[in-house]
Amino acid sequence: MSKYSSRNKPEAPPRNRDVHPVMRGIGCIMMVVVPLFSYGLSVILVETAYKRGWPLPPAWSGRITIHPLLLRLNGLKPFWDFLATQDNLVANLIFTFAITVLIGGIMSIFFGYIYRLFGPPQYGPTDEPPIRKKVKKYTR
Repeated sequence: MSKYSSRNKPEAPPRNRDVHPVMRGIGCIMMVVVPLFSYGLSVILVETAYKRGWPLPPAWSGRITIHPLLLRLNGLKPFWDFLATQDNLVANLIFTFAITVLIGGIMSIFFGYIYRLFGPPQYGPTDEPPIRKKVKKYTR
């Protein structure tokens, strides 16, 4: 075989790179369930914080005010009325965001660990592990 010719390797069957449908469904459900769970948990947490006297910024408490220009949008009037009746909405939304990020981070670490245990090997059949060579310190 010459230097510039390629040898004929049998082609491997194409890998299935599609995500399993169950996993797509779980991800879709989690995108809805995690924020709803976080909002419910934040409502409980904010109520507990005010009952126990934990320091929360005063701007986060109470009901929100809607700008008069927004109130002129007649189609959204029921939505603005609903928002205006919610107590501690700002605190609830801030805690919801924080809890959602926390739950998402924990789930990422957990799924990364599971993927590391059950996923494909680190090196494929054509990869070679890095060379373990001790490097001498260079001095002049």
